[in-house]
Amino acid sequence: MPAEDEVKRWAGEGLIEQGENLVQEGEVQKAVDAFEKAKQLDPTWKIPPESWHTLCKYGMYKEAKTVISACDTAVALAPGNADVRDSRGVARALTGDRAGAIADFQAAIKGTDSAEIKKQRQGWIDKLKKREKPFTEEELANLLL
Repeated sequence: MPAEDEVKRWAGEGLIEQGENLVQEGEVQKAVDAFEKAKQLDPTWKIPPESWHTLCKYGMYKEAKTVISACDTAVALAPGNADVRDSRGVARALTGDRAGAIADFQAAIKGTDSAEIKKQRQGWIDKLKKREKPFTEEELANLLL
């Protein structure tokens, strides 16, 4: 890899790390901007699915519409990851995509061994099917722990 490309890659990695830190501090739009800058520096570099998931997971509580594309990208890069599907399900529910949320929660249920998570997600699915609000503010806050 030529030196200039390496510098761009390092700069991109630094921007992604900065974006991950920003979104965890609640600075969602600044985090999205950092990811966009990183993509522009080196369009051939694939930002890791874990980074997209971090942007999705921490950004959805404040600005789900702003990070839904990050959630979609995380799922596209790691479709079998139950945590990624679960996070996108929450974001979809928060943006009004009930059918998409249900599909993601069903995938999350299949991908976990936790009886507690299965029960909780099935409850969310049942509420979504009834067109009810699927989760409480407390449940949302606990997802970040």
